[in-house]
Amino acid sequence: MRRRASGAATVAAILAAGGLLAVAARPATAQQERALRILDAAEARYAAARTVCSNFVQRLDVTLLKETRTGKGRLCRRQPDRFAMRFTDPPGDEVVVDGSAVWIYYRSVDSTQVMKYPVTDAPGGYDFQRQFLSDPASKYTVTYETRERVAGHMCHRIRLVPKQEMSFKSAVVWVDTSDSLLRQVRVQEENGSIRTLTLESVELDPKVPASWFTFTLPKGVRVISPGGGVGG
Repeated sequence: MRRRASGAATVAAILAAGGLLAVAARPATAQQERALRILDAAEARYAAARTVCSNFVQRLDVTLLKETRTGKGRLCRRQPDRFAMRFTDPPGDEVVVDGSAVWIYYRSVDSTQVMKYPVTDAPGGYDFQRQFLSDPASKYTVTYETRERVAGHMCHRIRLVPKQEMSFKSAVVWVDTSDSLLRQVRVQEENGSIRTLTLESVELDPKVPASWFTFTLPKGVRVISPGGGVGG
């Protein structure tokens, strides 16, 4: 009798534990759905604007060199496939997506060369709207983490882990709770470095000249195309 009672108790305990696990699993699913709703609202907000601009502050933690680099400047995006971030500190650094290629020129690191990638092969995380807000459910495992204040704005903090191989390991985005605008983006790159962009003074539909999205090759600078050799 005792053994039967013990067995019944064991079964009851297992069922109870299973019930607790099911209860614990539901909030995780609900939280994921909540995160996707927040990202969808942000995507709708940005999709309604032809251009979006923001001042930014960047922090790059270079793991391999055990050093931190900081910078600031202005970035703009224009529908559907133009993007550029131009640094005022350090001056001359820029990343430009002109619709067919991505140009990455860090003059402060090496003024003699610029990296040129096809749009499909470029390192990710620069055009944050296209990268993180467009159809996130198919690309990422999405986790709602918490609410916290960034640059004076209360935000939802959401983690994105690629479901398939990408040019970065993971990302975290902070979406404003009041207006669905991105206030911060953090990308962990393949080499372990962590790049954090804090976005300030976000503007929807400002006037942006076409030249903003054009990269002008400085005289004497070599073009390095990974997998495609060196140009001039």
